[in-house]
Amino acid sequence: MIMVVELCVALDNPSVFNTVLSLALAIGIVGSYVPQHLHIITRRSSRGLSPWYLLLGVTSGTCSLANVLLLSSDVLSCCRQLSAGKCMAASLGVIQIALQFTMFAIILLLFIRYFPRDPLLQLDRVRARQVFLISALHFAVTFLLALIAHSLHSHVVDFYAALLGVEATLLAAFQYVPQIYMTYTLKKAESLSIHTLAIQAPGGFLWALTLALREGTDWSSWLPYFLAAVLQSILLTMCILYEREGIIIDTSSAEYSDHANTFGQVLEHEQFTVSVFEEDPNSDTLLHDQQDYDNERLLRAS
Repeated sequence: MIMVVELCVALDNPSVFNTVLSLALAIGIVGSYVPQHLHIITRRSSRGLSPWYLLLGVTSGTCSLANVLLLSSDVLSCCRQLSAGKCMAASLGVIQIALQFTMFAIILLLFIRYFPRDPLLQLDRVRARQVFLISALHFAVTFLLALIAHSLHSHVVDFYAALLGVEATLLAAFQYVPQIYMTYTLKKAESLSIHTLAIQAPGGFLWALTLALREGTDWSSWLPYFLAAVLQSILLTMCILYEREGIIIDTSSAEYSDHANTFGQVLEHEQFTVSVFEEDPNSDTLLHDQQDYDNERLLRAS
């Protein structure tokens, strides 16, 4: 009880720097996912997203959210003694993770909504729905156990929170592996938003730092986001390289097409000249026919 009172006193004088940075990150979390949501909606396709990447991401987010809620229960209880502004500042760690989980879960919903309607992908469509059901079941079981643990001794809370942290870390460590493999196989970003990755990769390192500096958190709270930021950086690099290669290939194809058209025009002109010459080698109108042909080609081009 004395430790909780001391915690509440400490939260009554929050760090301005950490509060501003945490608030900016909370806004950035929401903003970083918007390009990804819009990218799927505008393409009307979720092709290129790995269902295993989404499953691991949602389950990892579930564990992280339950972890921080358990570890921050004393912090949240201090809100009874704090002003609304200071309560919000103290709860920013929970708010950040809750926002991240919600925004990532929306990607899973969009993935199912805009899954390609290809008869050949019927098995994959069934698998996508199974991913959603597994994610929902995992969420329900995780929070049911969290409620049970919270009603028991504090040692049980600490043990289950640490277990959730380890689970979240392992899931986060492997979360981007299926997506990295799929992107490598397709050699395209497809429905992955490069803008979202470009925001989240550096932002993930800052987020892990702010969580590490917050009251009521430990390594199990920030390590999953640090690992995710590392893997996001790898995926971002791959997407940029593949997009650049695609632009180079498209440019080369356009140049090749222009050269082919020019060569075809020259060949057609020579064939015309030869045909006229074969009809009358001594014709005085050969030059005039060639000029008429050139004028006709110019008119067509214009």
